Parts: sequence; structure tokens; C-alpha cells
Amino acid sequence: MDEKKRTYPVVVQKWEESEKGWGIRPDGYSLHLNEEDRETYIKNYWDGMPNEVQEEYSHPSGTPYLADVDEETYEKIKASPKGIRVYKNNYPGSGGTDGWK
Repeated sequence: MDEKKRTYPVVVQKWEESEKGWGIRPDGYSLHLNEEDRETYIKNYWDGMPNEVQEEYSHPSGTPYLADVDEETYEKIKASPKGIRVYKNNYPGSGGTDGWK
């Protein structure tokens, strides 16, 4: 008998990389337990950046959306401060309504 594995809803935020001379390209996504964690994660990211414009940097892209993840991924998110970053471009769930697909 196959047991259905439990999934957990999380907030997905896509990211892009901007690089001088190369343009913009997908740069993975971050996963968060809720919207508040997503906002704090992004704020902490920008607070950790230098005041000068960098030649290469990442930034959030598109509208965040909900997706289900497996228990192992959910536990990783719970154990991290406000979310985790995944440097792959195979977005979980629907892939969201905008941005990179």
C-alpha cells in the first residue's frame, strides 16, 4: 500500500541576478514559512549589502506564491532564520503567475 507523503505549504519568492554587462537572469528562489518571514528575509538580505551599487547582485523577482514542499524541505526551512535559498530554477508548485518560468 502506497502511503501518500505529507506536504506543507510555504511561500516561494523567485530571485534574479543582475550583472553589469550581462543583464538579468534567473537566480533561484527562497522558501519561507509565511509572508512575514519572507519580508524579514528580504530586509535582512538588503541590510547586509554594501551601500554602493554592486556590479553583480541578486534581488527578488515577481509575485510570491504558495507551493507545497515535502517534510524534509519544510524542516530545513523551520530550522533556518526566516527562510532558505535554493539556487535552482526549477520552481516548486505552479511557478507563480509572473517572472521567470
